[in-house]
Amino acid sequence: MKQGHTTNASTQPLLLSAKAAAALCGKSLRTWRTWDAAGMIPRPVRIGRSTLWRADELRAWIAAGCPRRDEWDTGKARV
Repeated sequence: MKQGHTTNASTQPLLLSAKAAAALCGKSLRTWRTWDAAGMIPRPVRIGRSTLWRADELRAWIAAGCPRRDEWDTGKARV
């Protein structure tokens, strides 16, 4: 296999664009943007002009049953 084409966890991105985050969750970019505006998904990380989501946080959010952002933020504070 060529270098850069492995699929192990160490080569997967830690931060995801809205398009990649939506795809990870099986949703369209439009739905993802709507959910973000409505506070239904975890808060993104903003770096410069980039808006990104932490892949590990999205996986934990899904495992927790996809709570609304305000519930998720409150729950994270207790951890």
